[in-house]
Amino acid sequence: MIPATTQAQLLGGMIKAKKSVTIINIGIPATITLAQNAYYFVASVYDTDYLPYTVPVVPATTATQAANGVADPTLDVQGTITTTGVTVSIPVTATGSGTLPAYSTTVTIPAAAAQDGISRDLMLSWASQGYTSATTSVTATLKAVGGTLNAKKLDINAGIGNNYLGVLLGQLVYPYNSAGTVTTYSVRDIPGIPDKMFGLADNGGIVRHNFLYFPVTGEDGKVWLGNNLGADYANLNSSSFSPVTQAASYLDYHAYGSLFQWGRNPDGHELVTWSSSTACTMVNGTTTTKNDNPANALFVIDNSAASPYDWRVTSNNNLWTGGASANNPCPNGFRVPTSGDYTNLINLGVVDPSNGMTSALRLFNSTNRSFTNGNLSVYTNFCGGQNGVSVWTSTAPDATTPVNASVFSVSDNMMCVYSGRITSSYRGNGLSVRCISN
Repeated sequence: MIPATTQAQLLGGMIKAKKSVTIINIGIPATITLAQNAYYFVASVYDTDYLPYTVPVVPATTATQAANGVADPTLDVQGTITTTGVTVSIPVTATGSGTLPAYSTTVTIPAAAAQDGISRDLMLSWASQGYTSATTSVTATLKAVGGTLNAKKLDINAGIGNNYLGVLLGQLVYPYNSAGTVTTYSVRDIPGIPDKMFGLADNGGIVRHNFLYFPVTGEDGKVWLGNNLGADYANLNSSSFSPVTQAASYLDYHAYGSLFQWGRNPDGHELVTWSSSTACTMVNGTTTTKNDNPANALFVIDNSAASPYDWRVTSNNNLWTGGASANNPCPNGFRVPTSGDYTNLINLGVVDPSNGMTSALRLFNSTNRSFTNGNLSVYTNFCGGQNGVSVWTSTAPDATTPVNASVFSVSDNMMCVYSGRITSSYRGNGLSVRCISN
């Protein structure tokens, strides 16, 4: 609660200080600082003409933009924020112990931003909660007031925008430091993030990458895709298509996704059709012919007597180094995470299987397609669950391990206690990819 003496000075819950710096004094201790400029995304889309998809070069709008005038299968997802709301995390930096005072604030979403034309208030709030120097986030709630907010359904080509953040619904203001200086919590409406190869034929000459991903804000405060590349939930042609759905468990194979060879384009070699948590069909076959620029969609196997075990003739450390790198498999506006990005998640406890399914990212997968024969391995443990996470990073190896590329993993021991680490895997192996915003 804001102290009564301070409330009398507030206008709309804010005090204007010098240089137009807004202050909200709720008594945040000096030993904790909340992250600034947080995001929450609502996926809401209606489109019957979205192919060919055009990479956005202007800000997002609620307008309709025809692709080519030819009808495509209807995309219709109503994004909502209910009166029950959603639990969200705001990253914090804490240098000691204390209690964060309770806080709440509201913003009015205009009727024009609602599909049903009904204006709603959104409330961001958190209860008083203790913290220590080990605390990495505070728990808050975002909810609609008086009825469900039905976000405007957006057009694919018009509603994403050149910042890949969609349309702003509203901004809530909250104090982030002991001085009471405020920052914004932006609630954004977005139709989804199309795959890099959305509507395009791969090296097999077939359009097989019609994946639409939903962005989420991770516990690190960064924007990620909510599913692995190639997940059934993102696949417009899958009966499981539901872009806002994430893994329900570590055995949810609809969230497994594709298996990429490190540094390679999404040319079709990576595509997998999952039939269970331990079984799948590889969409394309294998070849023993290495090529720096494959013209086919075949998975390259390497039975050499010694390393390097690569799909390329000449290894290259720079193929996935960023959003503009030659073979970046992620959608426009996104890139393969670095080992440092994943180290941050390890430190936040996000990928520990004991709490991974409560994370905003639902980050997991322990499948591997072998470079030696193209066969699948699924790692399980006697506890009955997956043994963690195996996904590629973009970080190239150092000089002492010239044939390996970094992979992020979680390992288990015989007591089912999990620990995060960065390890390595041969570039010829097939592993999952999760993307982070540039």
